[in-house]
Amino acid sequence: MENKKLDGITLYTLEQKMIDKKFPENLIEELLVEFNKIINERGERGFQKCLVNLNYQVPEPYKSELNAEKMYGYYRKWIENEVVKLENETKLSWEEQTEDIEDLNIKARKTQLVLRHRISNVVLELLD
Repeated sequence: MENKKLDGITLYTLEQKMIDKKFPENLIEELLVEFNKIINERGERGFQKCLVNLNYQVPEPYKSELNAEKMYGYYRKWIENEVVKLENETKLSWEEQTEDIEDLNIKARKTQLVLRHRISNVVLELLD
């Protein structure tokens, strides 16, 4: 990945894109805190590479079933709306889209589905 393209991935640009995509305000703040932790651990370039390499995977803190389920409790309405949008976009049921994580409970599966798609889409748009 070109360094020039990676330079477009900053906390500010991520925040702006998530606002544009109508992520819940508190979720944006929560994600930015987690992203900032990655920056502190890996540096700016490490953070950028981490996001570019997500490739429709869930960021680390949300891989936990318990964390994902808690997040569902906070953002249920948004997550359910996004699940419907993803089903329409992909023409696949949410169950089909989460077969790789079918061992998780429904709330965690839906949360992880939405997070991995929406965050990856934000990153891909920033790379264009």
